[in-house]
Amino acid sequence: MTGRGLHHVTAIATNASCNLDFFTRVLGLRLVKRTVTHEDPGAYHLIYGDEEGSPGSRLSFFSWVSAGASLRPSGSEYVSFAVVPEAIDWWETRLGACNVSCRRASTADGRPSLMFEDPDRTPLALIGTDLTPATIWSPPDIPAALAVRALLGVTVSVRGTELMARILTEVLGFAEIANAGDQITFSAHGGPGGRLCLHRRREQPRPRLGAGMIHHVAFRARDEADLAAMAEMLQARFGIATSPVKDRYYFRSIYFRGPDGILIEISTDGPGLLIDETRETLGTRLIIPPSLQDRQEELLRILPPLDRSFAG
Repeated sequence: MTGRGLHHVTAIATNASCNLDFFTRVLGLRLVKRTVTHEDPGAYHLIYGDEEGSPGSRLSFFSWVSAGASLRPSGSEYVSFAVVPEAIDWWETRLGACNVSCRRASTADGRPSLMFEDPDRTPLALIGTDLTPATIWSPPDIPAALAVRALLGVTVSVRGTELMARILTEVLGFAEIANAGDQITFSAHGGPGGRLCLHRRREQPRPRLGAGMIHHVAFRARDEADLAAMAEMLQARFGIATSPVKDRYYFRSIYFRGPDGILIEISTDGPGLLIDETRETLGTRLIIPPSLQDRQEELLRILPPLDRSFAG
C-alpha cells in the first residue's frame, strides 16, 4: 500500500471565467495552472492548488461550454476543503455576502461544515478541522488564519461499496476509519487529499455526466514503477485492466472504470507543475502542452476569452 492519497479531483465547468472568478475571488484559492485538456484541447483545463500546486492539493475543471446540467442525488458527492473550526462563522457570512447560498451541517464525526455549490452547481464543503499544511495560500481580503487551508478530500457515490472499498484498501493505500449510515470514510494520511468517503447509493442509477459533476478522481503514485505495480495489482486481484500509460506532461497516468462506472485515474507525483513556470508565476499564463504546440495558433482562436483579473 502506498498511503499516498488523492492526486487530484477533476469536475466539469461550463464558463471558465466564472469558474476562475468563483474559486479565486470567492474561495481565495490559487490558480496554479491554466492549460487545455489533452483529448479536447479546445477546452480549458483550470487547476487550483496550494502554493506549489502539489499533488494532493489540486481541484481542477474541464471547461466544456456545451455541457448540460446533470441531475444527482443531493449531498451524495462533493469536494471538501479544510478550514479551522473557528472560520465557519466567517465563511458563512462571506458566502452570503457573495450571494452564494450555503447551509450548516456536521460530518459523521461531529465536525462543523458548510455545504454550498459553485456556479455550475458542483457540490462543495468547508469542513472545520485541525489539518495544518506546510503552506496556506491567502489572498489579501481573506485573513490567513481563516483562509481555506487545503483540499481535504472527496465524497463519491456508488451503488455497491464493497469492491471500491477493497480497491481503496488493497491497492490505493487507504484504511477504513468510520462506517455509519450510508457513508464509509477512508484515510490515507492526515494531510491534504488524504481522505475519501464512499456514499452508498441505493437504487438510483449513476447520473449522466454533466456540468457540476465530478469527472474523475485521481490517486497518487510515487513514480512510473509504482504506477506499473498498482496496475498489476488491479489486474491480479480484481481482473481490472487499466489503460496504457498516458503522458499528461505534468505527470503520467493510467485509467480504469471503477464500480458503478466511476472513472478512476492513478497519477505520478512528477514531473510536477513547476517544470514550465516558477513558484511565483504559477497559473499566470496559458500553457499549451508540447504535444499540442503545432496547434497553438488554432487553439488560441478556438478558446474563448478568459478573464485574467483574478489569476493567482
